Amino acid sequence: MKLTHRLWQSSIYKRLFIAFIAATIPIYILAGILYSWASSLLRKDIVDSAETQSENYISELNGTLDRFNSLQYDMLNDTYLIQLVNAYDILEPYRKIELIHFLRAKLVSIRNSSDLIVDTRLYLSNIGIEISAVDGYGLMKENVITPAMLNDPYNIISYNDSLLIVAYPLESEYKDTPEIIVEIELRSSELKRGVGAALEKEFTGALVLGLGSNDNNIIAVADDKLEQPIKEHYRKLVQVESKSSNKLPPADLGKDYIFVHSGLSESHLYVDHYLYKPTMFRTISEYIQWFWLFFGATVMMVALYLYYINRVINKPMVKLVRAFKRVEEGNFELNIRHDKDDEFGYLYEQFNEMLINMKVSIDEVYNQQIHRQNAELKQLQSQINPHFLYNCLFSIIRLIKMQKDEEAIQFTNQLAKYFQFITRNKRDTVPLENEASHARNYVMLQLARFSDRVSVEFDEVPDSLKPLSVPRLIIQPLVENAFVHGLENVTEGGMLRVRFLDEIERAVVVVEDNGEDIDNGLAKLNALLIGDQEAQEITGILNVHKRLQYSYGAGSGLRASRSELGGLKIELIIERKGAMADVSDVNRG
Repeated sequence: MKLTHRLWQSSIYKRLFIAFIAATIPIYILAGILYSWASSLLRKDIVDSAETQSENYISELNGTLDRFNSLQYDMLNDTYLIQLVNAYDILEPYRKIELIHFLRAKLVSIRNSSDLIVDTRLYLSNIGIEISAVDGYGLMKENVITPAMLNDPYNIISYNDSLLIVAYPLESEYKDTPEIIVEIELRSSELKRGVGAALEKEFTGALVLGLGSNDNNIIAVADDKLEQPIKEHYRKLVQVESKSSNKLPPADLGKDYIFVHSGLSESHLYVDHYLYKPTMFRTISEYIQWFWLFFGATVMMVALYLYYINRVINKPMVKLVRAFKRVEEGNFELNIRHDKDDEFGYLYEQFNEMLINMKVSIDEVYNQQIHRQNAELKQLQSQINPHFLYNCLFSIIRLIKMQKDEEAIQFTNQLAKYFQFITRNKRDTVPLENEASHARNYVMLQLARFSDRVSVEFDEVPDSLKPLSVPRLIIQPLVENAFVHGLENVTEGGMLRVRFLDEIERAVVVVEDNGEDIDNGLAKLNALLIGDQEAQEITGILNVHKRLQYSYGAGSGLRASRSELGGLKIELIIERKGAMADVSDVNRG
């Protein structure tokens, strides 16, 4: 019986070996064909990669230049500049100096916006003033503006060995020199450095960046011998009348170079890429023989090794992984077995024991977690009630001192409604309609201080959301944060907006304002909400965020972003399928 079994195994191995050889022979033949095809494909891929790289660089550079043009256009329409030019003769000297300093500060800002910019200058020909981000300001020098500088506005020109972008009002009429000229001087070394970065690829022989005309070229070469013939070639093309780079032939660098041209139809920018063919195919030529030598041996060894691994390791491992997946699905009634006394036998035994221990301890862990969440929820809620008391009392004192008796009475009545909401019942959950009414009452309290400089848009709660059960005091802290941190220092035109959104799987309350610049505060607030920053005490917005997550699950909580109004926007998100039903109400008394 054993001999028959062995003969059967031997026969299988022979047939597998013969089948493997039969399958290998056409693979070797096909590999030779594929090698020739792969070589041409590699050449195409490298050429396409070089072309894509050039197009991306041109697009990025063109976008940068468009941004420079936009900055120049904004400068031409600057309020301070228009005031200085139109009212120069009637302005007080100190006001002239002040406006000049404002304009120079903006020029410095433009210069510092990019490493490509050497200097930014402003020429005011009608009043004879020249302002520079680097050199300051002074009288406008004679012949500093020539007709050659004005022939191609908003494009790169080469002038006195410098690369300039000159802008002036195109719609204005002028005889000799425009009244206002904004000039940006570019750093040619930075452009060359950006082009030279492509030379890190060994198959790149030379790169030529064209900046609008044939005499504005940035040339980077991997071999110094190529620089002179490339310069001479493009110098000869200066006489070409058309600036279209599509009509420019490549430089004659021999048969070892492939020419790739990339350009933008809407601009004069282009890149000529010269690829070195011997380097492109050197790697394949060196290793192709070794590849074929080891191909057969490795395929056979890998096949045998994988067969052995599949029986000894893979199949037992797959069985164990499937068991773990069933546990992840909640099935704890498993008992897996292994016939051999090896490492997998030990793992299977420990897995079975682990399931038994998990079933014993899971109830204890779950109950402990529920009790911990309830305790933390009670502690968080106890902190929020007295938070508003001090500000209310201070507002009443302020109204009384100002002898505004009627306002003080109205404010006190609204404050009574506020405390009536807090002490009305002992449950920590209320309908969203009541919570919104309480927040609206709070807004009316705040308007006693802010009515002359803040307007409020407080939407009605949709009928579908009115009965939604929510934790108490989750909207008022968000409104309070808008008044204290966003609108406190607003002198006029303040705006507070509260909206209620009924979405498919969640309810959203949006509180936003047009308060002061909140970039730094927004970053810190987001870090606090996602847990990247440790809070010294759990109050205010973080209090609400944690209460929502404890009540409805991790998908609920607060999300902070910049509002379309210009200030802070906080979204209070309640997932409809949250876990609030799993957390018992915490009584206050």
